Amino acid sequence: MATIRKHYGKWQGLVRRVGNKVVSKTFVSKTQARKWCKQMEVKLDRGDFSDYSEASKLLLGDLLKRFINEGKHKKKKSFKMYEFRCEILREDTIADINLLRLSSKHLAEFKDRKLKKVGPSTFNKYLSLLSVVIDTSMQDWGIYLPQNPCRIIKREKEPRPRDRILKDDELSRLLKVCSISKNRYLKHLVLISIETAMRVGELLAMRYDQIDFEKRTLLIPETKTGRPRTIPLSTKALEILKSMPRCLDGKVFPLTIDMLEYHFKVARHKANIKGFRWHDLRRHACSLLFEKGLSVPEVQLFSGHSTPTILLNTYTKLSAEKVAIKLMKGGY
Repeated sequence: MATIRKHYGKWQGLVRRVGNKVVSKTFVSKTQARKWCKQMEVKLDRGDFSDYSEASKLLLGDLLKRFINEGKHKKKKSFKMYEFRCEILREDTIADINLLRLSSKHLAEFKDRKLKKVGPSTFNKYLSLLSVVIDTSMQDWGIYLPQNPCRIIKREKEPRPRDRILKDDELSRLLKVCSISKNRYLKHLVLISIETAMRVGELLAMRYDQIDFEKRTLLIPETKTGRPRTIPLSTKALEILKSMPRCLDGKVFPLTIDMLEYHFKVARHKANIKGFRWHDLRRHACSLLFEKGLSVPEVQLFSGHSTPTILLNTYTKLSAEKVAIKLMKGGY
């Protein structure tokens, strides 16, 4: 049953069906309200009880704000990055788009704006975040939408993974500069990174009570995948850890990520090493582990990758010359 009534100077259409909540919408003219009521009755007769009225009152920015306020992002390990990206999205004009009117056209315009500032990989992360927020609104908050428009937009083709490792005498040059760095932990950090293939966050969170010197292992309680892991420690890694001065708070490396990046940037510049990032040490370490003859599962134990695909495609850069020498020694 449909009803049309005067409401605060406008015309409101209401459509009722037994067992379902009243669907309503306000219009400037009575004719528009009557037309909408007829369309809504046909729609409900077909069994489509979706109500887009709430979506029509919301902006995309409202969803982004609610997503963070309700802590939906905290299920992820890198939730701080979700907060940062949501804030960036709320500053963009796409946040002012009515949720019900959000279309592939708006997302395509957002893509054009974003690609002027960031690369394809970063844009894809923003698109994925928008898709997650909209899915959350539909699945958890009961906000009806015809579809998730983010699923229509084609993701950008991402560049080939980085394959940079330390070459020739770069490692010795880097260590020489790190040994005279103003930060006394820098050289130790570089060496432990190469010996363990740990992520930078895992390195800086290391504590002495997580090291078992007798069993030669290190427990990493918090990882990117959310699952703890225990890695073996080489003789060299153990010697470095035993030789270092200990802090009262139990941390192995009392540095922040910003401090590490600053001192590493200075050292890299003094060593005249170009195009190399801290994270590339992880690739360098994984490659060395393979060259030592470790199997894929054994290297996974160090790196913490849940599947070998990323490990082999992104974090492995073997030297063709060294493999050729190994073949020669084996008589192949």
